[in-house]
Amino acid sequence: MNRQITVSLGGSGPYGLTGMIHVINRLWRPLYNERLCLSGGRARALLARKEAAILPDFPAIKQRLLRLVSIGYRRRINSDSLIGPISALPYFEGNRFASGDVEGYIESSPVEEKLIPYEIQRAAILARGVEAFIESLKVAEQLHLAALHEALFRKHAEVTQRVGNAVDAQGKPFSADLYFEMLEKIQVDFDSWGRPDTSGARLVMHPDMAERVVPMMAQWENDTAFQQRYRDLMIRKRNEWRDRESNRKLVD
Repeated sequence: MNRQITVSLGGSGPYGLTGMIHVINRLWRPLYNERLCLSGGRARALLARKEAAILPDFPAIKQRLLRLVSIGYRRRINSDSLIGPISALPYFEGNRFASGDVEGYIESSPVEEKLIPYEIQRAAILARGVEAFIESLKVAEQLHLAALHEALFRKHAEVTQRVGNAVDAQGKPFSADLYFEMLEKIQVDFDSWGRPDTSGARLVMHPDMAERVVPMMAQWENDTAFQQRYRDLMIRKRNEWRDRESNRKLVD
């Protein structure tokens, strides 16, 4: 029998993996001649009427398999260079979130559910067992990451447009002037030695654009005029940081 099983990996938890238990419960039944894998009162009733051949159920093994698959799934999601550095916390109640920035702006938004379609051939499960199920999750992982990337860039565009940090290149190619215009827009913090902390900064671009931009940025490292312009900008940013720190209110 060559059927497809389609589920949505959505629900509670930071990565919406509760749908996996439904996948495992459905795929764990090997469908030997369409026999049923049942337990409890319903199984005893069917046995009494001799209407079904009953196979044993293994809930403890299925739960352990779910945990192992979920851990592997989360690790692969966290290995993504964009999503991995972002902290994820599970929330177990409520349907809205509120967050604020340093300027006192409070944004409230509802929970956004992400449903990832997932298909697997039942024949593959019969032929290769759980291995086929785990391999097929790679497709779901790519769809999941694509959905997370879309949400990240969409929210990033909304925030930068609201605070005025967006830079419109107006079709011009990437250049040192555009790079410094971007740096002018962002807030830079410094460590106790006065060195700029840019660990949270990311340059994200299309691979085709990166082929041209990355070698260009490597040349800037040996460009005296560029380096002097960068040092002058960091001096201004350091003074802005000192002003922020001196005016910062401490909480008792």
